[in-house]
Amino acid sequence: MLTADSERPQVAVKTAGEGTAYILLHGGMGSWNHWARNIDALADHFQVRAVDLPGYGDSPDVEKTMSGEEYRGLVCRAIGEMLDGDEPFHLTGFSFGGALSSCIAAHFGDRVKGLSLIGSGGFGKQAGRPPVNTRSYKSAGDDEAKYREIVHGNLLAFMLTNPESINDTAVDYHGGNVRRTRFDSRKVSLGDTQRTDLARITCPLQLIWGSDDITAYPSIEDRVAMCRERVPDLRIDVIPGGSHWAMYDSAETVNALLLDFHLGLAN
Repeated sequence: MLTADSERPQVAVKTAGEGTAYILLHGGMGSWNHWARNIDALADHFQVRAVDLPGYGDSPDVEKTMSGEEYRGLVCRAIGEMLDGDEPFHLTGFSFGGALSSCIAAHFGDRVKGLSLIGSGGFGKQAGRPPVNTRSYKSAGDDEAKYREIVHGNLLAFMLTNPESINDTAVDYHGGNVRRTRFDSRKVSLGDTQRTDLARITCPLQLIWGSDDITAYPSIEDRVAMCRERVPDLRIDVIPGGSHWAMYDSAETVNALLLDFHLGLAN
């Protein structure tokens, strides 16, 4: 159990490849497998470290009363424990992990060589939330078939907008991740933290959104404008037809965009 005062928190990490460290942070109700279609491509050029955040996947539990700000501090300390000395690293975060990644980039300063945010959270409740027609996972009870039906429906309502992209693997990933979620990501993802964190980062910034990402509310343009006020020379990539979980349904495109950005910074 990790607490807000844990000085040297350890988390589970899936590692692949060699070279400069490249840290990947998953979204809410997620784990390392949010990056299952991206790790190999990135690992051809970097040492990829796909993290299970505290209270997710194989990482330790956290106190249920932990606030969003306490959690952000805990994650920064956990990332520090993963790194050697003043080791530099590249960083990409998805959704909830995007809100955390901006905090990490602000905390570690020039050690972060590049930051990519995919469908990021952290824009505050005042931005509003889109209507999402999801069902309660608990309503399935012990009925596994009903549970998988709910997972499939919720993926289509929120994560993946194209029904053809929701295969058995996606259901397996999301269904397993939901059952291993022990922290409420909304404490972080609904916080108004990007305004402060992005103003403090020193590294180049890339924003990636799927054009059909319903979480970019009220619009992608609105969120980009806020970010550009803090980082005027940011890079923006919008994937036509891409969903919120763009790394899954638009994996080849996302891989190419990430490599184009981060390899350019590494050279």
